[in-house]
Amino acid sequence: MTRLVVVSNRLPHLPSSGALDDHRMPVGGLATGMRGALRKRTGSLWFGWSGAVVPVGEEGRLVKGTMEGIQVAGLPMTQREISSSYRGFCNEVLWPLFHGFPEKMRIDRDQETCYREVAARFASTLRPMLRSGDTIWIHDYHFISLGRELRRLGWTGPLGYFLHIPFPPYDLWQLLPEPRDFLEAMHHYDLVGFQTMTSLDNYVYCCKRLLNARRDGARLVAGGRRQRAGVYPIGIDPTVFLPREETSRGRGRRGELTRVIRGRRLILGVDRLDYTKGIPERILAFESLVKRFPEWRKKVSFVQIASPSRSRVRGYVEQKRRVDHLVGRVNGELADHDWVPIRYLYRSYPTETLARFYREAAVGLVTPLRDGMNLIAKEFVAAQDPESPGVLVLSRFAGAAEELLDAVLVNPYIPADAASGIARALSMPLQERRRRHAALLGTVLKATADAWSRGFLEDLARETRARTPARTRRG
Repeated sequence: MTRLVVVSNRLPHLPSSGALDDHRMPVGGLATGMRGALRKRTGSLWFGWSGAVVPVGEEGRLVKGTMEGIQVAGLPMTQREISSSYRGFCNEVLWPLFHGFPEKMRIDRDQETCYREVAARFASTLRPMLRSGDTIWIHDYHFISLGRELRRLGWTGPLGYFLHIPFPPYDLWQLLPEPRDFLEAMHHYDLVGFQTMTSLDNYVYCCKRLLNARRDGARLVAGGRRQRAGVYPIGIDPTVFLPREETSRGRGRRGELTRVIRGRRLILGVDRLDYTKGIPERILAFESLVKRFPEWRKKVSFVQIASPSRSRVRGYVEQKRRVDHLVGRVNGELADHDWVPIRYLYRSYPTETLARFYREAAVGLVTPLRDGMNLIAKEFVAAQDPESPGVLVLSRFAGAAEELLDAVLVNPYIPADAASGIARALSMPLQERRRRHAALLGTVLKATADAWSRGFLEDLARETRARTPARTRRG
């Protein structure tokens, strides 16, 4: 089997010594999917940013190590690259643009130049490490142009790209400084993958408009290049979240959060503190629930866990300030001496703890304003006790909504609509809860992280074989 080379912005923790064997691989969609795929191919490599920031002149200092038999190699970045490429172009242009928040974009051409320079530098470091027969899989918006840079350096082997966030519609894509050039960069990949059919449709339409591409089955033909494009929804490792035997034996006991909220019905939100996640809108939806459905007053409590995210980026500082204000106002107006409506926890929790929290919740409130997939929704489903499952209330603008059709789907932009969805979930009969959960769990167990990576790589291999007569596979 050929060696797999994965490229992503973040890597497993790389200490300066490179001694990774005693460290566990992090849990998460990308990490889980990559771990399985990389371990199946002897000597495979995971390459990206090491997480270190170094002075100019030391940016070529490659840190190497191994983790669970996987070779890991990381490059540091300079302060300019962090400020201009990562915090700047990636998180103040590409992130808001791709998620449909153009008003939050701050376009600076110098930052765009730095973004391209980072891709070129990473490509020039990676190229000598590649072997004939390698399969390269590049991930996400941080490295859109990395594939083209590798092609310029002579790489002709298999090259795949997966976008974890939404691909924007044509009118928003046009806001990029060089929309055609970025699209041309994406056409150097043999296979591009997206989370949802909506993103794939947006990409195909952009290619038709800007590159005069034509569709040939699953392939796009433009500028003499043929590229396969498809939908590969990412999943989780359900075994990490499925209830254990002791969960069934202990059914009926109060959990950690349930004790804190004094046995009331738990409505749970878990997110990074990011404006795309719709946390302020979720707070307003909960406020609307209490006011429009007074029968639930003092019978429910909303716990929102918000893990810190990109705390040095301007938009995220503003988001935290807004959430802090809203929680204070709603609690001040609705609370009673024996009831705190909202408990806001600005911190992260280990996976095992989150799994217990999910199982305690009567309602899992997953209502992003826009999301490529949203794995919290799948984690919540996997963690439920099938005999008495909680109900998933899901934004129709999450990528997961295209798969998890038996969730209660709501519009997070309308607090009253989300409030009605929560009320419906709280009142749902046990038989219906079991039926919906069984259908949702079936999807989660089938569309796992391992199935995601396996499906993408199998299609990339087929695409490579299909064009072998026309192009050598040697790098």
